[in-house]
Amino acid sequence: MNSENELKLRKIERVSRILRTLFTVLFIPVTVIAVAATVSILAGWTAHIRFDGQTYLPAELVLTARLFLAAIVVAMAAGLAKGLFHLRRLMGNYSRGEIFTLDSARQIRQFGITCVLLGLVKLAGAFLPLMLVSSTHRTVNVNADAVIIGAVIIGISWFAEMAAALREENDLTV
Repeated sequence: MNSENELKLRKIERVSRILRTLFTVLFIPVTVIAVAATVSILAGWTAHIRFDGQTYLPAELVLTARLFLAAIVVAMAAGLAKGLFHLRRLMGNYSRGEIFTLDSARQIRQFGITCVLLGLVKLAGAFLPLMLVSSTHRTVNVNADAVIIGAVIIGISWFAEMAAALREENDLTV
């Protein structure tokens, strides 16, 4: 490998270590916010819960509505944690110089699947106003951007997997 490529690889490894640390640290606020929001919702406190442009006051919701809202919040937090997990593993691979590997392609695919799942949770959350709020003004914001982005990432992971397979085959060729 020439010196220019070695410098690029070292830069990728250094930036990947920084991003891996960042993704690890981001687990903390995701967990704290999810637990605080879930406790607030289930307890029926007067805190305002904002989700997808809508604000909900758990104290004004019946128990079944609070349970549904809590389930959406927990699903969103679980999806975010799953996404951070796969990004952290991907950056771990990159920090070891394992860029075009089958595991890196799998992590990219799992991140794409996570984006699709988060998009589906957002779609379910779009109907929260219809289910939870008894006012006459109900707004539904349907947005499938995360589902589409996730599908594109899954497609990219397929290309990355094929590239890794070709690289492994070329490494075996004498």
